[in-house]
Amino acid sequence: MTDSLCREAGAKWRGGARHVNTAPRAPRNVLSGLPRGGAGWLAFAAFWALLFLLAAAELWRPLHQANEEPAGRIPGNVALGLINAALGAALPLSTVLPAAWAARHGIGLFHRIALPAAVVVVATILLRNLATWLAHRASHALPLFWRAHRVHHGDVRLDLSTGFRNHPLELLYVVPWLAGITVALGLDPATLAAYEAVAIGFSLWTHANLRLPPAVDARLRLVLVTPAMHHVHHSSRRAETDSNYGDVLSLWDRLFGTYRDLAEPDLRATRFGLGDDYDSGASNLVRQLRSPFDPSASRRSQT
Repeated sequence: MTDSLCREAGAKWRGGARHVNTAPRAPRNVLSGLPRGGAGWLAFAAFWALLFLLAAAELWRPLHQANEEPAGRIPGNVALGLINAALGAALPLSTVLPAAWAARHGIGLFHRIALPAAVVVVATILLRNLATWLAHRASHALPLFWRAHRVHHGDVRLDLSTGFRNHPLELLYVVPWLAGITVALGLDPATLAAYEAVAIGFSLWTHANLRLPPAVDARLRLVLVTPAMHHVHHSSRRAETDSNYGDVLSLWDRLFGTYRDLAEPDLRATRFGLGDDYDSGASNLVRQLRSPFDPSASRRSQT
């Protein structure tokens, strides 16, 4: 029996091919997707370090010059972030959890075929990122989803706090979609844990009011989403709003023809938000929470 087990194990590893999604224990910290202990505290400390670092960078090299700050904007954005964080702490929202479940039960494409570990890691990152890109594009294309997503686009200024500005109702369609893709493909749990931590950091980075040196920005955006690239997506002009859907990688926008670039003077002159009628209440937290239920919420400007 021992010889049989050894032969079976050897067959799985022969030629450098193996399954990396081997039945890990489900992470306990559903907010970060990381287990409690050193890794969880490290991620927590890294998040706050990045937050303060980017806040300092915004003061040092702002992309947009400060205008009058709408009353209640930043507190409202942070409050939305806290609501979503509380839901993340109370509910199994991380894709790491369904990935771990699929690994334990051998469900999903990558658990049915033997692939090199590196291939599974790279495929997990690319496919998870593509799934997010598709969900984001659907949030613009489908009126029902736009009702909730437009809250994010209602911010009339862009800075770190905009990264927290998401209506909780978006979780109703984003979470099942990402979980379903994760299970169907058998994405690797450990890779997803790292990816989700990075994606949280990119949500701060891409919304930061931060001007990179043009040469650095041009090189970075060949692969990654930069603040200037993502700020185009927050323009009040629909042709620009419906572009640059990427959150970490710029690959899918370039591949599917939704990449759009603006010269820096044009970007600095860009108006953010959704227009006069909406912008007047964009900093009111209660109004933003009620926004998806507004009868006109599914309508979009054509300009």
